[in-house]
Amino acid sequence: MGFSYSSTVTQCPACYRTRLRYGVLAAACVLLLMSTAGCSAPVNTFQTEPISVFGDITVRGNVPFQEVVLITDDNNWYLLDLSEQDQATLMTPARARVTGVVRLGEWNGRPFTRLTVQDLVLDN
Repeated sequence: MGFSYSSTVTQCPACYRTRLRYGVLAAACVLLLMSTAGCSAPVNTFQTEPISVFGDITVRGNVPFQEVVLITDDNNWYLLDLSEQDQATLMTPARARVTGVVRLGEWNGRPFTRLTVQDLVLDN
């Protein structure tokens, strides 16, 4: 005659109720953790404060997919979102200091860093 854990638990109503309470408590903890984890995830991983970068401004791509690009000395690339006035007066290639807000964009179906230009100062 061997000892069986399952027969012992089913024979003891107090043990069954204790296991049930711990099971319900564990399920409640898991649901609480899952519900708060979604709320704490960052919505936007890019900063919203303006940054200043210095580099070469060129036009890359083929018509109609041309983009004005700033390439820094550290080989960081930014697609520039320029105003119509800045776009009309800009002659590329040029060296410039650009101040703007970084956001995630897309170019040719790939994620790419975009810089919404607030200030553009050409280097002579």
